[in-house]
Amino acid sequence: MRDIFNDGTIEDQDARRTIYLTSSTPHTFYKNTWVYHEMPDFETWKRDCAEQQRVHQQQGSSHLSFTFPENCELGDTWQDELKQEGFQLGILELYAVEPDTFLELNPAQKKVQLAQVDHETLEDYIEVYREFSEPFGREYTEESIWELRENYEEEPPSRFVAYFNQQPVGIVDVIFTNSTVELDGFGVLESYQRQGIGRAIQREIARLAEGRTMILVADGEDTAKDMYVKQGYVFLSYTYQALKESMDE
Repeated sequence: MRDIFNDGTIEDQDARRTIYLTSSTPHTFYKNTWVYHEMPDFETWKRDCAEQQRVHQQQGSSHLSFTFPENCELGDTWQDELKQEGFQLGILELYAVEPDTFLELNPAQKKVQLAQVDHETLEDYIEVYREFSEPFGREYTEESIWELRENYEEEPPSRFVAYFNQQPVGIVDVIFTNSTVELDGFGVLESYQRQGIGRAIQREIARLAEGRTMILVADGEDTAKDMYVKQGYVFLSYTYQALKESMDE
């Protein structure tokens, strides 16, 4: 999980934790969070909560967010404490697959065109992106779309929009490293799901991977992870994530 890309601003980092604090996008949770490398005890975590609340209030963030160390189980006591404090607890799972899995010839497979985002395709990307972002609230949606328009040419990540029958139907952000290709923000519009579009997009990414392992992070409570396993992805690790969307609640 340490290799998973985060384009937030690192405010502070040591052996115990990394603090992301990104004043330009205060409502984007993952860019304003604490990532633990060592498991804290309750008292340390409560002090960290108070400190995060202080700095988040200063920059206009309304949430609290923590990611716990990779493969560290949170027992009932921890989970009860987090819920008492108003946090939602989720699990993120890391999966990997070799690109050859998607490169096998299948004449029946859907054909999609994958285009890297530029000034001509940006609004198509945003059209699809908006469908996925709106459930997270208007503030986040408008903030992240503003950032996309400002920074879409910056890499990483490399942003792609997928077309089927000349219609924008899916998006994916890709982070290339020497050994891996990470898929992030990957989604297909609901009306085009369960038609092989997602697999076709991954086939195009597999071609770009040039032999590098493809990795992605999935919500441990989302049925999408079952689809990834059926497609050949292998589970590697997990991490707990605690989020309190409003400090006022």
